[in-house]
Amino acid sequence: MILRFLLISILLTLAVRAAGRLIGGIIDGISGQPRGAGASQRRVQMARDPICGTFVLPDRALSIADGHGRVFFCSEICRDKYRARTA
Repeated sequence: MILRFLLISILLTLAVRAAGRLIGGIIDGISGQPRGAGASQRRVQMARDPICGTFVLPDRALSIADGHGRVFFCSEICRDKYRARTA
């Protein structure tokens, strides 16, 4: 009898949690904004490598300054190719 009660309690708890997640997912899909992601998410401006087209984070990328401002690269190879083309 106690075992049956425990099993039913566990199954009921799992069903309620699953239903809550399902409803939350539907609400997130309708609103377009995930729950709990309001102020903690920030947009990061990406820079495009002019040689291979890869998008890189400017604070982690290699860069050089040219006449138009800073140019960002994904690797030393792309940076060297850019220097060779513009020299």
